[in-house]
Amino acid sequence: MGASKLLCCDGEMNHASAPHLLDSLSAFPPRQRRQAVHSVLLRVWETPTSLLRDIPPTQAITAVAVVAASLPAAYGRPWLDARLLAAALPDVSTELAMRALSALDVVLGNDPESVPFHLPVSDGDAALELLDDLREVLLDSIR
Repeated sequence: MGASKLLCCDGEMNHASAPHLLDSLSAFPPRQRRQAVHSVLLRVWETPTSLLRDIPPTQAITAVAVVAASLPAAYGRPWLDARLLAAALPDVSTELAMRALSALDVVLGNDPESVPFHLPVSDGDAALELLDDLREVLLDSIR
């Protein structure tokens, strides 16, 4: 399976868990990982309704987390685990960090084009704390 199909929701990957996506991404060379992550972030940013049709929120958040994990501000964060480190991208550009931040805004509903959806999580407060921390890491890299 190609990198672009890995994260672009072609059916079998439609509801894959974040750990599965990270394991699959880490098997690719850095260039293919970057292409797959960028493709998801771009689609979410360009077409927020893709979260309801083509790209599940789990995949969008995983792509955002991979970018954030690739940034120096992520070092020492409690969510930075071995899977994220294995899927991390070398030399994340400011543009890619900005794209991840924009996609995160879409997922969180902060973008005017966002489409409301329900993301089932067992601990909503912990999930919001994680998403806020991802946002902080991305913002730090852009400044």
